[in-house]
Amino acid sequence: MRLRWKKEKALTGLQAIAAPPRGYIYWDGEKKYAVVSPLMDWHRHIGWYWVAGWDSDVPHKNTCGEPVDTIEEAKEAATKYVKEWLTKNDA
Repeated sequence: MRLRWKKEKALTGLQAIAAPPRGYIYWDGEKKYAVVSPLMDWHRHIGWYWVAGWDSDVPHKNTCGEPVDTIEEAKEAATKYVKEWLTKNDA
């Protein structure tokens, strides 16, 4: 199974005027394993968080209470969480 990151679609029309940065979906082409999203305070971007689980067998985890500064950090942490769980449960 090959997991990869896919950037979320851009908003269009009036929604795009004050749209936050786009997040990413970690998926295998069918199932969603994790999502990285911007953490917003009103209309101010204050960090990134990730949520795992969705329609995969990976246990749910939400890190919105512990945001990180960059999207790369959030993607790396989500990837590590998902891969550790999948590796542990393949054995």
